Amino acid sequence: MDLGNVSNWSGRGTPLEDPGVIRQAMQDLLSLETEFPIKVEGTHTLPYSALVHQVDLKKNLVHLKLIRPLPHELAKGAAFDMVFLLGEQRYWAPTIFQGRENYLIYRFTIPIKMAPADRRQHKRYSFRPREKAYVVAQDGAIPGHGISGPLVNLSLGGLAFRVDRVLRLDDHLRVTPGLGFFERGKSFPLIKVRDLPNLPLFETRGVLANALDRSGGIILGLQFMDLQETELRELRVVLDIRECMQRAPSGQTIETPRTSGPRNLALAKGPSARTAPAGVQTPDALKLLGRRCTRLVLAMAAGSERDLVRQTLGAAGYLRLEIAETLEQALAGLLSDHHSSCPLLLVEMGAGEDASLEKIRALQHELGSSREWSVALMAKDALLPETGDPLVRPMTWPTTGDASWQVLLDELAGLD
Repeated sequence: MDLGNVSNWSGRGTPLEDPGVIRQAMQDLLSLETEFPIKVEGTHTLPYSALVHQVDLKKNLVHLKLIRPLPHELAKGAAFDMVFLLGEQRYWAPTIFQGRENYLIYRFTIPIKMAPADRRQHKRYSFRPREKAYVVAQDGAIPGHGISGPLVNLSLGGLAFRVDRVLRLDDHLRVTPGLGFFERGKSFPLIKVRDLPNLPLFETRGVLANALDRSGGIILGLQFMDLQETELRELRVVLDIRECMQRAPSGQTIETPRTSGPRNLALAKGPSARTAPAGVQTPDALKLLGRRCTRLVLAMAAGSERDLVRQTLGAAGYLRLEIAETLEQALAGLLSDHHSSCPLLLVEMGAGEDASLEKIRALQHELGSSREWSVALMAKDALLPETGDPLVRPMTWPTTGDASWQVLLDELAGLD
């Protein structure tokens, strides 16, 4: 839709009041399924993430689906601001709340005017590569892509980072995308920023606002969505530190303010602080995301030992865990498996392990090379011998004090 040449706008100016153009803009938001924020006009409350669910031209209404519910006490007639992206321009439009239609779906009037909005609503603070702040993002549900790279700049409204690696999460293959791979408005349900000042790990969600090809590299700009008050407070602490650094005279050091509270204490002492013992390598952010998305089938009898193994796997990042009571149950599930990604099978071995190996090899032969899957064998109080098969490997029992089993699982899952 052509909304005219607005490239020289730096903020809100004379609004556009053509009803046909505005209605077409609402239809475009519906067809593109673009996520955008709305907030109560003139307040400092957190914005709500919204999608256009329906456009009712006869009643002059637009139905918006929100990520979280509006307050029950919100009165009909409350004024809201919409800020949305169309083409290369961000627009502001006022609308009026008209009531609840269904769960998380609310009625609003189609705006009577819209105007180009300032693209930089929040001050941006630059980060240099040597500062080690790093971004890892997931662009959709599995199968999706893990995208990582160093942080370029940060604000209360979003961030920009340089794309270093793109990984397909279903099979862990590296991808080398062009600029056209990154569509504006694409949802990012998981965004992690690591090693910010005074904030080892920051997690949120967002949408792709822009993608630029700069000096041979791709820079992605992400807009945050649905920030909570605690997340805003954390970001403000980080950005206050950057503000002090910018204002400090050259050569003067700035004492980093320390925030209090149980969450920051836990971060300082927990694994997210990324303080590994000497000689121990911590997995990088993209490998952790790969673990999170790896299908792992655990064939093990129920009991306290299995509960401990599950906790250990989860602590290492293997969260996509499926449980089978016996090897036979796991193998039957693999035969009827219609998933696009092949799982990694983790089997507790005991008496009759030769028979178990024969069952595993027979199923691998039946499935064929097109559906190859890897197997890790483990025994609580025994050292299993090598099998001679690169896809069937013995593994030490999973414990938090031993990283060798993690190295083997990463190899079998294709993360190395």
